[in-house]
Amino acid sequence: MISLENLYLGAEYQPLIRTCDATVFGYEALSRFTDINGRHTPPNLVFDQLHRQETLLEKVEIQAKLFQLKHSVSTLPLFINLDPHAIGQQSQHMLNLLSHRPNLTVEIIENTCINDANLSAILISHLKSKQVKVALDDIGAPHSMLSLTVLSQVDTLKFDIDWLNQANNIEQQHLMRALIRFAKDCHKLTVLEGVETEEHFELAKQLGIDLVQGFLFKSKFITAPVVVPLITTLANNGAGISIKSKTLSLCS
Repeated sequence: MISLENLYLGAEYQPLIRTCDATVFGYEALSRFTDINGRHTPPNLVFDQLHRQETLLEKVEIQAKLFQLKHSVSTLPLFINLDPHAIGQQSQHMLNLLSHRPNLTVEIIENTCINDANLSAILISHLKSKQVKVALDDIGAPHSMLSLTVLSQVDTLKFDIDWLNQANNIEQQHLMRALIRFAKDCHKLTVLEGVETEEHFELAKQLGIDLVQGFLFKSKFITAPVVVPLITTLANNGAGISIKSKTLSLCS
């Protein structure tokens, strides 16, 4: 178990690069956690634990989004991740918070069951009602599913790094090209994650991908200062928030 009391909240901003001219289109904000000695804790370990402590999950997500919005480059589009399970009794606070940031796209994270797809579809409808754009993240990842309903509703398709690992799989490549054609026909953006080499970048251009991100562009990463004690922040946000697993409660 991770000691959440010893963690500090930060953010990393990874650039989304246009394939047409290699310029920065915008940034994706990612949560980062360090301890008092500056040692990094992988975000997946933190959020895996928070999923087992559901009363904290929504609080952490709200605080993380506040931090990410505050430190973002306000003149450029911003992408942020949002777990549908993190939306609970403070849902309207979260939605209003997101709706005030121009050029924001919320990335919906899907996992492996139909309940996740249902949660995502509900969350998308509420984000759309606030004029917030939505992306479907991790398309093609080994752990992900693909809901056609969700796919049709989002504004951006983000392809997982696993597509690059399937370069010799003819059926996978046909499927990816079909999804890219679908995106273009429906005026949706496409993003390829995990671009680490110039060869990956060239492949993305050949496929007709709009934007890429990955460690090839690490020199353009931006890190916000890690100065917010996580638990102290949570204590200041109040107590008593209850989040029910597999339930999306969007209160008015």
